[in-house]
Amino acid sequence: MSRRYKKRRFHFGVFLFFLTVVVIAGVFFIPWVMKPENFRSEKNAIYSFLYGEFQPDSYNAKSLILVDRSNNDFFISKKENEQQLPASLAKLFVIEYAATIADLDSIVPASYEAISLTKPGSSVAGIEAKDYFLHNLFAAMLVPSGNDAAYVVADYCGGILSPQTAAVQDRINIFMDSLNVHLQEKGYTNTVLYDPSGYDMDALTTVLDLNSVVNQLLEFQWFRDIISQSSYTATLPDGSTQSWKNTNTFLDPTSDYYNENVIGVKTGSLSDDYNLVVLYRKYGKEFLICSLGSQSDSSRYDDVNNILKTIDESDYLKSNEQNILFTAGRRQRKKAVVQ
Repeated sequence: MSRRYKKRRFHFGVFLFFLTVVVIAGVFFIPWVMKPENFRSEKNAIYSFLYGEFQPDSYNAKSLILVDRSNNDFFISKKENEQQLPASLAKLFVIEYAATIADLDSIVPASYEAISLTKPGSSVAGIEAKDYFLHNLFAAMLVPSGNDAAYVVADYCGGILSPQTAAVQDRINIFMDSLNVHLQEKGYTNTVLYDPSGYDMDALTTVLDLNSVVNQLLEFQWFRDIISQSSYTATLPDGSTQSWKNTNTFLDPTSDYYNENVIGVKTGSLSDDYNLVVLYRKYGKEFLICSLGSQSDSSRYDDVNNILKTIDESDYLKSNEQNILFTAGRRQRKKAVVQ
């Protein structure tokens, strides 16, 4: 065997070794790099170079905001005025308006005609043709995101608005027309809805409008009680019960995304758009995150999960923690002096 052949063989062996290392590294490294929370600054620099504008953060969501509810300060804002598909988040607007039309304890007869309007492939709550309290149906819309419950609510409220109207679809149309007038009057000017369930490719909203309607709903304790639970059991007018599991994975103790400081709110998805609104509380502060138009179920949770980590690690939150501890310490010292 010639020296030249041995040298070639050695070089080829070294090449194969490094090629193997690169391939193995790529298998593990590339998926990690693709996650939205990794190499953000590098991704932002590339985006700025390609598109000639500064991108504050390369989140998967098409539109996104992070708001401190105590002072309405915006810490993250990405295309907040750009209209997106609301999907099931449309139910938040429906509930906000329906709560102004009827009392929570109103007994609502769920008709087969209204339930049957639910489109194939929709998320459902298993609503049956019997009586429900209105708050039962709100829970069915919020927790399992039941489209069937949304049609029943729209039918009932449409009947209140127009008692002489007999047809279910006509009552729902009346409710939706009135809802859209209400949205404009309330200042949700970039939101338009045509279906109470949100299963509609023509519906539009923005993260700013979602922020507004959620803040409105958070004034009600019944709303907070519903959205904060990983599973919810409703007691119906006849004394029977019906239970639902929350679609919000952050509330699921068995999920990798579980976070004990997440206390609501809701998911939504339609076609290739995945939406998420999350209420986060820590050290006495509440933050609202509204995310629209992520490309997958996991990417919407990855985006928000990274934001939650950013909140936890921020000096802003740490300073608030110190203020709380200082105030608690002062109270304890005052109590000791009094005793």
